Amino acid sequence: MDGTIGGSFFSLYFLVRGLDRSRYEPVVVFAADNSLVPTYLQSGIDTRVMAPGLPAIRPGWVGRPIAKAINFHRGFIAEPGRLAGILRADRIALVHLNNSIVTNHVWMLAARRAGIPCITHERGINQVFSRRSRWLAERLDAVICVSNAVRENFESGGLGHLRVTTISNGLDPSDMVITSEPSAIFREFGLAPTRRLVGIVGNIKEWKGQEVVVRAMARLAERHPEVSCLLIGDSSRSSLAYRDKVERLVSELGLAGRVILTGYRSNVPDYVNALDVLIHASTESEPFGRVVLEGMALRKPVVGARGGGVPEIIENGVTGFLYTPGSDTELADCLAQLLGNEALRRMMGDAGYVRLVSEFSIERNVLLTQQLYDSLLQRS
Repeated sequence: MDGTIGGSFFSLYFLVRGLDRSRYEPVVVFAADNSLVPTYLQSGIDTRVMAPGLPAIRPGWVGRPIAKAINFHRGFIAEPGRLAGILRADRIALVHLNNSIVTNHVWMLAARRAGIPCITHERGINQVFSRRSRWLAERLDAVICVSNAVRENFESGGLGHLRVTTISNGLDPSDMVITSEPSAIFREFGLAPTRRLVGIVGNIKEWKGQEVVVRAMARLAERHPEVSCLLIGDSSRSSLAYRDKVERLVSELGLAGRVILTGYRSNVPDYVNALDVLIHASTESEPFGRVVLEGMALRKPVVGARGGGVPEIIENGVTGFLYTPGSDTELADCLAQLLGNEALRRMMGDAGYVRLVSEFSIERNVLLTQQLYDSLLQRS
């Protein structure tokens, strides 16, 4: 909604780019403009921005019921009807929503009004599902879970009866294009060529664990004073307070110049390529962990929080290390073990690359998704 780029934007892009264009013609709709729209367009994908209407807000004991009635009419009748008209006009055969059963409800209703199949990706591990979300999810033709952890969360939440299937995200290593040498990254931040680099990639959000990484760097300083850390990622308006908290912590722990918040970077592969070790640090269950694949694609060992779908990707002790989410002590110990052993880093990086190609290819992701499309369209 706010135009912040996340992993789901890239996962969607790689999927629609890989579809068999002799059989499928993708039309992508975003709720807000964002920096990836030109990338979609350059790949020949019909890409549109259709901002949803703002909800009605009326103060007072009289105004609130009126606003509620207006919003109900918009959300359940007017807007689904308008979108259904667009689906019919463009002869859309199937609606594939990109995020979760808890969002995009007007599109679910629009697909039903248009009489076409509707599926959604579930890219989150939600703890609460509203009655509306449950009611609409039961009427979806399929829900794609990005990991078994996401699927198990449905089961524990009383939604195991949904039409769910697990299709892991995929990545083609050739998409991790390197445009500059690591030395350019070092120069950008005024780092000496002798410095070592670790880093985390992801939007600056509390549950992504950047604070844990900063505390781990403080613990690591004595054993490896030559190591710096990059926190690579954007900050949405809602996360600015957390970003300020992280910056204050960096200062308080005496890590200024050693822990660097880079802000948004479009050429993330260049930054990952400059790292000795990639960190994943989510303090809540990560639904999948796309950034882990990106590290594997560049043959980087990954230290990841043991939660959600991450253990399905990282083979502990083989392609990287897993640690208890939120434990800066364990994270620092894992990093120290890798930073002190170049042969181990190389071995794990190579093993991660092999695992990516064999288990998490984009070709497999596209094939399984198209098979789902086929089964639904033959039925409709």
